[in-house]
Amino acid sequence: MFLLSDYDYDLPEELIAQEAIHPHHNAKMMVIDKELGDITTETTFWNLDTYISPNWVLFLNDSRVVRSRIILKNIPYKKASSELWILNEWEIFYLSSISDTYFDALVRPGNKFKVGTIFEIGKYHLEVKENTESGRVIKIEWWTISDFLIQHGSLPLPPYIKYSEEKESDYQTSFAKKDGSVAAPTASLHFTKELLEKLPCKKEYITLHVWLWTFQGIKTSDVRDYQIHSEKVEISKDIFSKIVTIKSNQQKIIAVGTTATRVLESLPYLWMTLHQESKNTIDINTRNYWDTITETIEDKNWIHSTEESREGNSITFETSIYITPGFLFKIVDELITNFHLGWSSLLVLISAFLGYEKTKKIYEYAIKNKYRFYSFGDGMYIWGK
Repeated sequence: MFLLSDYDYDLPEELIAQEAIHPHHNAKMMVIDKELGDITTETTFWNLDTYISPNWVLFLNDSRVVRSRIILKNIPYKKASSELWILNEWEIFYLSSISDTYFDALVRPGNKFKVGTIFEIGKYHLEVKENTESGRVIKIEWWTISDFLIQHGSLPLPPYIKYSEEKESDYQTSFAKKDGSVAAPTASLHFTKELLEKLPCKKEYITLHVWLWTFQGIKTSDVRDYQIHSEKVEISKDIFSKIVTIKSNQQKIIAVGTTATRVLESLPYLWMTLHQESKNTIDINTRNYWDTITETIEDKNWIHSTEESREGNSITFETSIYITPGFLFKIVDELITNFHLGWSSLLVLISAFLGYEKTKKIYEYAIKNKYRFYSFGDGMYIWGK
């Protein structure tokens, strides 16, 4: 279960969902017994309320996908004293903001984006300022990055989906709130406003800004050797006490998607990095709970760039948590997820949660029975602990 080849599977091209089901909650959903790995029911997401107790708590990722893909076509650009016209399509792919006017980006073709080159796109002036390991640092003059992306960016559909403007609205969750992702938390796409209103359980919102490398395949022959990417997380500090209350009341925590799972399972490791002064602002019962569950875990250096708000009520950090088979889940009890790419850290995470052999069996069944795969596809609800 640790060889990269263990996470490969043959998927007929016609099972890669090119369009979303409308309404989104009509996508098919397997209901899977976690202990046995058996499919107990095949239904749709619309019927999820019949399987979730009102006492359970659903955690969803409210990050919004930004319009990060900018196509440059017939755009004037300046290099030294000359001015040329771009005749072929070039591309800037926004990754993250450094400040209001500087941002990291991927560029294509790379040899055309040399330091000092200036592009004029409508009223916006962009200058290539620096080479980076992954791309370029670009400065925008006179206007903010968010203004520029709204005016000239398009939503970055995954590479396996043929782009059309009509599909953009399908690639944003109904409850998206905080800008920052360059890929959607796809399990959440099934949760229409109507479905959320129908569900009897409590909903909690957390934020993980999905990084582009979520589509990148694992590069090592042993999946445990892979160095996973970091992703930015924003949480309310009271999540620590909320989880203690949920667990104390014998309620279950259901993570919607691998992104919500990464946030929740990062919390013990985040707790280990917090200064005692910060912990002391939290009630003693909560402190005792988190101190106890972190006693036996090893600090994996998965938490980076932690920062608390001035008011002390929120925390931002980066997590590079990497969940592989053998990982001991401490927070998440149940999981809702889509069908993921082979050779991906997401598929490895699902195998860690459900079990490798059970996951393999479920995927084989899904292919045989023509479930739709990936971002616009069908999904599963893994219940029980």
